[in-house]
Amino acid sequence: MIHNLNLGQLTLEIGAEGLFVMQAAGCQPVKLSSPEFEVNGARRSDFHFDGVIETRNLPYGGQETILQYITRTEPAIDLFVFVRSFSISPILRFRYALATPAGAAPAALTRATGQDAITYFILSGPGLEGATLTEYQLSHFDQVAHSYLPLRLDRCPEDVIPGMNFVGPVALYHTPNQTLMAAFEHGADHPQSFFEFLVGSGSSLGLRALKGNTFHGEPFSAELHWESVWFELGLYPGPIQIFLPEYRRFFLEDVCANRQSRRPNIYYNTWNYQERQRYFKGRPYTESMTAERMLAEIDVAHRLGVDVFGIDTGWYIKTGDWLVDRKRFPEGLREIKRRLDTYGMKLGLWFNPTVAALTSEIFIKHPEYEMARDGKPAWRGEVWETETSTGMCLASDYAEHYIETMVRLYKELGVTYFKWDGVQQYGCDSPLHNHGTKANSIAERAECYAYQMGKAMIHIVEQVSQRCPDIIVDFDVTEGGRFVGLGFLSMGKYFLVNNGPYFHDFDIPRRVKMDPDTINVFFYPGPARSRICRTGARFDELIPSILFLTHYLPDAPLLSQRNSLAALMLGGNGFWGDLLALSEEDITFVSEQITLYKQVGDSVTRAYPRRFGFAGSSPEIVEKIDPATSNGLVAFFTVTPGVITHITRPLDPARIKQVVGVDDWEAVEGGRIKLTVNLERNDARVVFFLGN
Repeated sequence: MIHNLNLGQLTLEIGAEGLFVMQAAGCQPVKLSSPEFEVNGARRSDFHFDGVIETRNLPYGGQETILQYITRTEPAIDLFVFVRSFSISPILRFRYALATPAGAAPAALTRATGQDAITYFILSGPGLEGATLTEYQLSHFDQVAHSYLPLRLDRCPEDVIPGMNFVGPVALYHTPNQTLMAAFEHGADHPQSFFEFLVGSGSSLGLRALKGNTFHGEPFSAELHWESVWFELGLYPGPIQIFLPEYRRFFLEDVCANRQSRRPNIYYNTWNYQERQRYFKGRPYTESMTAERMLAEIDVAHRLGVDVFGIDTGWYIKTGDWLVDRKRFPEGLREIKRRLDTYGMKLGLWFNPTVAALTSEIFIKHPEYEMARDGKPAWRGEVWETETSTGMCLASDYAEHYIETMVRLYKELGVTYFKWDGVQQYGCDSPLHNHGTKANSIAERAECYAYQMGKAMIHIVEQVSQRCPDIIVDFDVTEGGRFVGLGFLSMGKYFLVNNGPYFHDFDIPRRVKMDPDTINVFFYPGPARSRICRTGARFDELIPSILFLTHYLPDAPLLSQRNSLAALMLGGNGFWGDLLALSEEDITFVSEQITLYKQVGDSVTRAYPRRFGFAGSSPEIVEKIDPATSNGLVAFFTVTPGVITHITRPLDPARIKQVVGVDDWEAVEGGRIKLTVNLERNDARVVFFLGN
């Protein structure tokens, strides 16, 4: 049986061989092999197309088609392939589900050699030979910047040799005439990974499980399916530099069902003031967490143009129960929510979804959900000046409890922004959860937990989003060892940088005393903080920088404010600090700049970046203008003072209503605009293009 599936820019020929052959106009076809699994101790890849089970429209555009493949040998296995496609995109997503036929006995994924035995696919075709191979790595934790950073590696055709392996998560084979992309949606600190790309003969490209994707004896049946992560495939009749904006748009607009995480909201978070109180005045972190303080900050945040007001740790009585502390908030959060609603602002709260107090209801009822190592509690301790808590395993049925907790808080308190903090990728080897049994080794259970916890985080956000469609979940990755990659970004966003590096990241001995004895280096306003914290913009050529929340200080002096605002508008989009200490002049300047930004924010978010220089160069220029509307901005930074010029990409001058923030500008040949700004030492400037 041959079935042709038309997916807009892509066509799948199903049933000839393998899973399907992917085709696009102007491209050479690419074959996707059948996956291979070890089932009941035997390698199985004998899947044959049986038909299309269902096609449904997705709520945010695009469609999902479910393909069924069956085996012709025993034990019988059903393979379901979920394909999500988008009519204007050359990229699709797909994932697998394994089951047994109705009435058949359950089967099990096995690891006879002690290693994962799954090959998810092999891509092959004439277009791969003689192509350049580009790999994007997304999860290098740079200790000096104290931030995750991306890395692009280009390998010329003669360096693409059989047997070469790499972990991606994004791989692209490209020539001047064609680009093929493959990626997986998971995450880990590079070079740690749970997946591995492997180059074969003819430059074929395979993806296989490296560790943790399953445990020996993991069952599946007609009722209990085993599910893979989502994978991505793209095929485009053009060079990589034309394809990358297509991929960035796909990740911005198509991947995520919940668009709120992609909106250019302005965020505020209370934590920096709490830290200042602790380190500068020796006061408790949570002392300032009062209704009076929050209401006063909300008033100022509104004047600054904040859209999402995040209340950090201290609002709750204890972890696990997540009930509002009535000593700090006598009316609960009702008055807080009323004030926010008056201003059209969203309410956000801090959580650590992996902890629960020892006296919490969930721990008392289900102590078996506790994270364990070597048969002992993995961790117990105070959480930000509240009572003793313990770790709770996301790769257990505790995840379903936490889904209900988030839905309750959405309905009862009106929370739409959930800030997740303190979630480490490794931490549990218990045999009582969904990542292994007593029949598996401690190491196997630990690796499977590290793989499964990321899938659980995605599952939680996905399930809550279906019931609470306007939520935003932000995952703090300001420390290493976090679940970083395409996986969580498919549903939420990252909080990328806190207050920059720690003193000991610069090899300053801990015995050296600071005054005040802070942890981070960049508590103080100034251009250096902005220079470090705007590292998230480096992801922007592949992943929209709006998904990498970073908080900047609105504090005076004016030079610092200009640096903070220019960096914020490149996608960080966050403020924190002591809002009540801002002067009227501070509030006026910041609010005027944010008002201008909001006129171009959607265009800036969509626009593919043009970058000249690096953070700390003189100058560093980032252009984010949507050529379709001539709307957007250009951010200038410098260390050395001087007159700086920049010529934009081609625009339609007739669409430009106004250019704001520039010393001089003129239209030049080819529809480009020449900008001139005069900057002081360590200065920054934003030039706004107000177009149609």
